[in-house]
Amino acid sequence: MMRSKRRNTGIGVFIDLTSLLDIIFILLSVVMCSYYSEQQNAISAQESLSAAIADAEANSQIYSDMMETQNDLQNFVWTASIVVPYEPDEITLRHIKVLREDTEIMSIELVGNDVEDNIKKFKDSLTEYVKGHPDRPVIISLNENNDSILYRDERAVNEILNELAGSYSNVYIKGSISEE
Repeated sequence: MMRSKRRNTGIGVFIDLTSLLDIIFILLSVVMCSYYSEQQNAISAQESLSAAIADAEANSQIYSDMMETQNDLQNFVWTASIVVPYEPDEITLRHIKVLREDTEIMSIELVGNDVEDNIKKFKDSLTEYVKGHPDRPVIISLNENNDSILYRDERAVNEILNELAGSYSNVYIKGSISEE
Protein backbone atom coordinates (compact mmCIF):
# COMPACT_ATOMS: atom_id res chain seq x y z
CA MET A 1 0.00 0.00 0.00
CA MET A 2 1.13 3.18 -0.81
CA ARG A 3 0.78 5.89 1.45
CA SER A 4 0.11 9.27 0.15
CA LYS A 5 2.39 11.95 1.20
CA ARG A 6 0.96 15.07 2.59
CA ARG A 7 2.34 18.22 1.52
CA ASN A 8 2.83 21.02 3.99
CA THR A 9 1.07 23.99 2.45
CA GLY A 10 2.08 26.44 5.14
CA ILE A 11 -1.32 26.81 6.49
CA GLY A 12 -1.29 26.91 10.21
CA VAL A 13 2.29 28.12 10.47
CA PHE A 14 2.57 30.85 13.09
CA ILE A 15 5.37 33.43 12.86
CA ASP A 16 6.04 35.38 16.05
CA LEU A 17 6.81 39.07 15.15
CA THR A 18 6.88 40.37 18.70
CA SER A 19 10.65 40.63 18.94
CA LEU A 20 10.82 42.33 15.53
CA LEU A 21 8.27 44.91 16.66
CA ASP A 22 10.27 45.47 19.86
CA ILE A 23 13.40 46.19 17.83
CA ILE A 24 11.51 48.57 15.52
CA PHE A 25 10.09 50.52 18.50
CA ILE A 26 13.53 50.68 20.12
CA LEU A 27 15.07 52.01 16.88
CA LEU A 28 12.22 54.49 16.51
CA SER A 29 12.78 55.71 20.09
CA VAL A 30 16.52 56.12 19.50
CA VAL A 31 15.92 58.08 16.28
CA MET A 32 13.36 60.35 17.98
CA CYS A 33 15.67 60.98 20.95
CA SER A 34 18.56 61.76 18.59
CA TYR A 35 16.36 64.14 16.59
CA TYR A 36 15.20 65.89 19.77
CA SER A 37 18.80 66.15 21.03
CA GLU A 38 20.03 67.56 17.71
CA GLN A 39 17.14 70.03 17.67
CA GLN A 40 18.07 71.23 21.18
CA ASN A 41 21.74 71.52 20.14
CA ALA A 42 20.74 73.59 17.10
CA ILE A 43 18.59 75.89 19.24
CA SER A 44 21.41 76.26 21.76
CA ALA A 45 23.93 76.99 18.98
CA GLN A 46 21.60 79.57 17.46
CA GLU A 47 21.19 81.28 20.85
CA SER A 48 24.98 81.29 21.31
CA LEU A 49 25.42 82.73 17.84
CA SER A 50 22.86 85.46 18.54
CA ALA A 51 24.66 86.33 21.79
CA ALA A 52 28.03 86.42 19.97
CA ILE A 53 26.59 88.72 17.28
CA ALA A 54 25.18 91.03 19.97
CA ASP A 55 28.59 91.08 21.72
CA ALA A 56 30.36 91.80 18.44
CA GLU A 57 27.98 94.68 17.69
CA ALA A 58 28.52 96.10 21.19
CA ASN A 59 32.31 95.77 20.83
CA SER A 60 32.15 97.39 17.41
CA GLN A 61 30.26 100.33 18.90
CA ILE A 62 32.81 100.62 21.73
CA TYR A 63 35.67 100.55 19.20
CA SER A 64 33.96 103.23 17.09
CA ASP A 65 33.50 105.38 20.19
CA MET A 66 37.17 104.90 21.11
CA MET A 67 38.31 105.91 17.62
CA GLU A 68 36.09 108.97 17.73
CA THR A 69 37.49 109.89 21.15
CA GLN A 70 41.05 109.45 19.88
CA ASN A 71 40.33 111.67 16.89
CA ASP A 72 38.77 114.27 19.17
CA LEU A 73 41.73 114.01 21.53
CA GLN A 74 44.14 114.77 18.70
CA ASN A 75 42.30 118.06 18.23
CA PHE A 76 42.91 119.00 21.88
CA VAL A 77 46.34 117.49 22.61
CA TRP A 78 49.40 118.10 20.46
CA THR A 79 51.80 115.17 20.45
CA ALA A 80 55.10 115.13 18.63
CA SER A 81 58.14 112.92 18.41
CA ILE A 82 61.55 114.49 17.80
CA VAL A 83 64.25 112.50 16.05
CA VAL A 84 67.75 113.56 15.07
CA PRO A 85 68.98 110.75 12.84
CA TYR A 86 72.38 110.62 11.21
CA GLU A 87 74.09 108.27 8.83
CA PRO A 88 77.19 106.58 10.27
CA ASP A 89 79.18 107.32 7.13
CA GLU A 90 78.12 111.02 7.09
CA ILE A 91 77.82 112.26 10.69
CA THR A 92 78.29 115.88 9.74
CA LEU A 93 74.85 115.97 8.09
CA ARG A 94 71.88 115.51 10.43
CA HIS A 95 68.26 116.66 10.56
CA ILE A 96 66.13 117.55 13.54
CA LYS A 97 62.72 116.22 12.54
CA VAL A 98 59.46 116.79 14.37
CA LEU A 99 56.98 114.03 13.55
CA ARG A 100 53.29 113.96 14.33
CA GLU A 101 51.37 110.77 13.60
CA ASP A 102 54.32 109.59 11.48
CA THR A 103 54.08 112.73 9.33
CA GLU A 104 57.02 115.11 9.24
CA ILE A 105 55.87 118.59 10.20
CA MET A 106 59.26 120.23 10.61
CA SER A 107 62.81 119.42 9.52
CA ILE A 108 65.85 121.53 10.29
CA GLU A 109 69.19 120.61 8.77
CA LEU A 110 72.29 120.43 10.98
CA VAL A 111 75.53 120.53 8.99
CA GLY A 112 78.95 120.25 10.57
CA ASN A 113 79.82 121.36 14.09
CA ASP A 114 78.51 124.93 13.93
CA VAL A 115 74.78 124.29 14.30
CA GLU A 116 73.84 126.82 16.98
CA ASP A 117 71.78 128.96 14.61
CA ASN A 118 69.74 125.98 13.45
CA ILE A 119 69.30 124.68 17.02
CA LYS A 120 68.02 128.15 17.96
CA LYS A 121 65.67 128.09 14.96
CA PHE A 122 64.32 124.73 16.19
CA LYS A 123 63.89 126.07 19.73
CA ASP A 124 62.11 129.20 18.46
CA SER A 125 59.72 127.09 16.35
CA LEU A 126 58.75 124.88 19.30
CA THR A 127 58.47 127.85 21.65
CA GLU A 128 56.28 129.70 19.16
CA TYR A 129 53.91 126.74 18.92
CA VAL A 130 53.68 126.31 22.70
CA LYS A 131 53.07 130.05 23.21
CA GLY A 132 50.42 130.05 20.51
CA HIS A 133 48.46 127.20 22.13
CA PRO A 134 48.55 127.73 25.90
CA ASP A 135 45.21 125.92 26.35
CA ARG A 136 46.47 122.77 24.63
CA PRO A 137 48.65 120.13 26.32
CA VAL A 138 51.84 119.52 24.37
CA ILE A 139 53.41 116.07 24.74
CA ILE A 140 56.88 115.68 23.25
CA SER A 141 59.14 112.64 23.07
CA LEU A 142 62.73 112.45 21.92
CA ASN A 143 64.17 109.58 19.96
CA GLU A 144 61.20 107.35 20.75
CA ASN A 145 62.24 104.52 18.43
CA ASN A 146 65.86 104.50 19.63
CA ASP A 147 67.13 105.83 16.32
CA SER A 148 70.80 106.73 16.13
CA ILE A 149 71.47 110.15 17.57
CA LEU A 150 74.72 111.92 18.31
CA TYR A 151 75.29 112.71 21.98
CA ARG A 152 75.80 116.43 21.34
CA ASP A 153 72.53 116.65 19.38
CA GLU A 154 70.66 114.71 22.06
CA ARG A 155 72.04 116.98 24.76
CA ALA A 156 71.09 120.15 22.85
CA VAL A 157 67.53 118.94 22.21
CA ASN A 158 67.19 117.76 25.84
CA GLU A 159 68.16 121.22 27.06
CA ILE A 160 65.50 122.82 24.85
CA LEU A 161 62.79 120.36 25.94
CA ASN A 162 63.64 120.71 29.64
CA GLU A 163 63.60 124.50 29.32
CA LEU A 164 60.19 124.39 27.62
CA ALA A 165 58.79 122.02 30.26
CA GLY A 166 60.11 124.28 33.01
CA SER A 167 58.76 127.48 31.43
CA TYR A 168 55.31 126.33 30.28
CA SER A 169 52.82 124.36 32.34
CA ASN A 170 51.22 122.76 29.28
CA VAL A 171 54.43 121.03 28.06
CA TYR A 172 55.00 117.40 29.04
CA ILE A 173 58.04 115.34 28.13
CA LYS A 174 57.44 111.66 27.44
CA GLY A 175 60.20 109.33 28.52
CA SER A 176 63.24 109.88 30.66
CA ILE A 177 64.85 113.13 29.64
CA SER A 178 67.18 114.19 32.39
CA GLU A 179 68.35 117.69 33.13
CA GLU A 180 72.04 118.25 32.84
